[in-house]
Amino acid sequence: MNWPTPRHSARIARVEYRRLLRSIADNPVQLLAFGFFLLVFVGGPTVGGAWAVLEFGEEIRANLPLLSAARGGTAVAWIGLAVMATARTVGKTGRIDQESAMLTTVPARDVLGGLVLTELARMASVAALPVLAISAAWAVALGAPATVVAAPLTVLALLATAVLAGHIVGMLLKIAFAQSELLARYRTVVFALAFLVYMAAITSDALGEVMLYLGNVLRDTPMAWFGDALLVGTPGVAPSLVRAGGAVAFVAVTVPVLLAVDVRVATRLWYADRVHPESRSSSSSDSDADFLAGVVPRRTRTVTATVWRRTKRSPLRLLYAAYPLFFLITPLRGAVESGSVPTSLPVFVAFYGTWVVGATALNPLGDEGAMLPVTITSGIDGGQFVRGHVLAATLVGLPLVVVATAVTGLLSPLSTQRWVALTAASAVVTVTGSVVALGVGTAFPRFSEVRVTRSREVVVPSKTAFALYSLVVVLGFGGAAVAIVSGFPEGVAALVGFFTSLAGFPVDLAASTVRLAAGATAVLLGVVAPPVAYRHAVSRFERFTLDDAGDDARWELFDVF
Repeated sequence: MNWPTPRHSARIARVEYRRLLRSIADNPVQLLAFGFFLLVFVGGPTVGGAWAVLEFGEEIRANLPLLSAARGGTAVAWIGLAVMATARTVGKTGRIDQESAMLTTVPARDVLGGLVLTELARMASVAALPVLAISAAWAVALGAPATVVAAPLTVLALLATAVLAGHIVGMLLKIAFAQSELLARYRTVVFALAFLVYMAAITSDALGEVMLYLGNVLRDTPMAWFGDALLVGTPGVAPSLVRAGGAVAFVAVTVPVLLAVDVRVATRLWYADRVHPESRSSSSSDSDADFLAGVVPRRTRTVTATVWRRTKRSPLRLLYAAYPLFFLITPLRGAVESGSVPTSLPVFVAFYGTWVVGATALNPLGDEGAMLPVTITSGIDGGQFVRGHVLAATLVGLPLVVVATAVTGLLSPLSTQRWVALTAASAVVTVTGSVVALGVGTAFPRFSEVRVTRSREVVVPSKTAFALYSLVVVLGFGGAAVAIVSGFPEGVAALVGFFTSLAGFPVDLAASTVRLAAGATAVLLGVVAPPVAYRHAVSRFERFTLDDAGDDARWELFDVF
């Protein structure tokens, strides 16, 4: 069979793994996020799991169905790891950097082997410490030294087969998107639907129910045989040696077969021609703003249509706007589980909606890209440029924010007066927030690209603009919410009293004082800030020169990040 050369693949994997570590170390924000991930999701299970096994190992063995749980758990873990590998293959690891140069100097099979080894090393690096610590604790607590060998080898075998299977599925999906004109044209829609399904799963009990169901159904499949291999040598547990041997045979058979299949699939992807649906001529009316004729001047409509067309062609440039959506998981989960809409959900929906609409206009100069010189010299003045971006953001986002806020408010315990006021506030802050975003974005633009997938780089707002705009929206909308929603002023007053007490100088604020201060803050940032931001954005555009686009660092306040 056409298998990779181990030495060549290992060398490629070593280089790719070093580049991965270097990319994390060179980005302080990514390094901080990775450190937090290691602390919570690696350090926590390592320390907590090892301590629990050392303290309660005997009780766990005596009172829990370990063998049944291990079989179901390893089967579900195999499926989960395969899905994770599939997603990463579609998004990042399906291709190698400098692909043309690599494929002309190294056989495709060795490149594929290097990519798979890199992904396996990445996952094994995260799993190694918890697995080794918990298996060692298990061996000490139960006097089962064989566990120290059986558990790591089982986890490694499970990882290898799951990563290979997931990599093949991911490569097949990439082939489908690369060679199907229909899928290539609507890939953004497909990914958006997949993201919505994922969000629906994690915000409800569906994901847990599916995992429990799979754990019961898959106990007799080859993936469950790893459960028996995991518990070999554990006193008081009688794993099937036949199943454990079957796990060994499963790995011995599937790894070379899956590797050979993966080589064939990767070769098909890398050497085949891709479809380019965007190369087909499109009507000039695509993403235009002609319906605004007679209401909006032509040059302003041109700016609006250009923004829409740019977003349609490269929606990944707005990927950052989806990140805060995860903060809605808790209130959405509570609403789904309880069957009722809590008072806080309309507030969260309105806040996220107003934030995200403005965030789409947070880098107006950088979004122009190579067309910036043409835009500056086209005769469009600053007011037309700013108003065109405000229309592009609000014409799409404002109706969605208003409807979502009104519907959740209507279904919540909020009084009619309260949710109507909240809906009106969300509409106002959506528009004014877009203006503030343009003011902040023109003050702190970003022109360089950042990598969002293995093969895609886009221009995203600067960290300074992102932070300042988010702060303004939090204070402005938060002030409006505290002033409007009953119970919020009392909660804020209680928090202020609690933290000032911890600091040694307790402050007792009346709810009316909090409401007044919050309302004043909302008025200040919602009424005073937008005109100032508008005038600054207009002036910044009209005074902007190409020399200003030379260095992103000069526009960053938070250079440490």
